[in-house]
Amino acid sequence: MTAVLSALREKHIMLYFKDPKLNDIGDLLGWSGKQLPGNYDYLMVADANLGNKSNSSIVRQLTYDVTIQPDGSLQSRSTISYDYPSSLADKDPAVQPAQYGNQKDYFNTMQVFLPKGITVTKSDNLQSPLKVVPKDTLTLLVTDTQVAFNASERYQFSYTTPVVVESVGPYKRYRLLIQKQPGTPGDRVSIQITLPPNAQVISSSPTPAASYTLNNPILEFQTQLNVDQWIEVVYK
Repeated sequence: MTAVLSALREKHIMLYFKDPKLNDIGDLLGWSGKQLPGNYDYLMVADANLGNKSNSSIVRQLTYDVTIQPDGSLQSRSTISYDYPSSLADKDPAVQPAQYGNQKDYFNTMQVFLPKGITVTKSDNLQSPLKVVPKDTLTLLVTDTQVAFNASERYQFSYTTPVVVESVGPYKRYRLLIQKQPGTPGDRVSIQITLPPNAQVISSSPTPAASYTLNNPILEFQTQLNVDQWIEVVYK
């Protein structure tokens, strides 16, 4: 039972019911794999393998840097890094000639889900054209990537968002939801949040790994994305 509950919580098992009320419960518990974008900052990266089944030998890491503007909009940069080391692949039954034929490299359609209404300002190191797909509740970025065997790649997207910071009485509240791709191991995630000039942090959840002030107050968070991760910062 402990293993099943852990697998549900970490999205290695997902549930779907014919009864809509049961599905609502599954959504509430996070057991359905449903995406939950809203009027807050949002990030989810989902890969779709196009060649050999080497995902177990791929180490993916996310880095997210966001600068909160005085009006509550954001200047954001999402970086997705892939490492495909032979030290893992040589022990992986899926990375064998019987499974991949003559193609040992990792081919992938990368999908990056972001807040609704963003404007992409820059992209780096892309190997294929970038498609920006506006949705009702989010924006989807799609591009094809290739990581050579025993090599690494790093892709980066810079963009601006509409106003997503809420006013709560005299305070401002910034919320970020990073959702895990179902069925994947937990990615390492590094987050840096830069507040507006002269902002004073009232509270943050979870506790930041580091906080300091250069020209602006800066909070840094480190997490392993075994489950969906919320970050909330209240400031004035």
